[in-house]
Amino acid sequence: MLGLRVAKSASYTRWDVRPLSGEQIEYAREDVVHLLELADELAERLAAQGRLGWARQECESLEQSSDVRDLEVVLSRLPRVRNLRPESQAVARELVEWRERTAAAQDRPVATVLNDSALVEVAKRRPGSLRELEQIRGVNQGSLRRRGDDVLAAVRRGRERVPRGWTTASARHPGGRRRRARGLGRGAAALARTGAGLAYELVASRADLQAIVTAWRGGGSEPDVRALRGWRRELVGAELLELLAGALSLSVDAERRVRVTR
Repeated sequence: MLGLRVAKSASYTRWDVRPLSGEQIEYAREDVVHLLELADELAERLAAQGRLGWARQECESLEQSSDVRDLEVVLSRLPRVRNLRPESQAVARELVEWRERTAAAQDRPVATVLNDSALVEVAKRRPGSLRELEQIRGVNQGSLRRRGDDVLAAVRRGRERVPRGWTTASARHPGGRRRRARGLGRGAAALARTGAGLAYELVASRADLQAIVTAWRGGGSEPDVRALRGWRRELVGAELLELLAGALSLSVDAERRVRVTR
């Protein structure tokens, strides 16, 4: 954008050794010295495209962010957690809470306490003994020795929790939900390309689409997802809802151009 090329000569040098070399200091400086100039260029381009307001909306979430982790968000982002039975989801919640407490107390990344894939598998299998726990792939032996009893205690507490969460009508028919989400995703892609030339994943993630389909199928209120807020709603969110309701249809002509019909 600025016609500049930043040297990458020090990428794989030892940054934990002091003092830093002159090459490293110059490398670090080049990573930031052009940012204000780059920001001005981006602002001009966005303003010319009528998208500067979009960018500012995106930055609002960064301005309001903190390092406090939302446990519901952490839970929802676990791999395959929505495919678990309700009683296993309750165990997963307890494991997430235990993992967060343990990581905070020991000042270490949560993945070093118990990684996401292993956590979901433990929640799925709900082991009752160390022998059962050690049969689960992904639970490393060091963690098993140090925290095995704590993991089992979390599983027991999870068994006593009242299941809650994602047991909706669409969750009982995941195949239909996925098919509709994929179809809606293609619609989002078409609408996004037609309206702004953006990748549809930027406008509406798969999780957003599934939440929208779930709410629509269950007759619930609009989900609080990015695709239905701010510039995304203006661009495609409102039309996605109309597409689901049957007020809009999409077609592709012989030249592969997408047409939207009301």
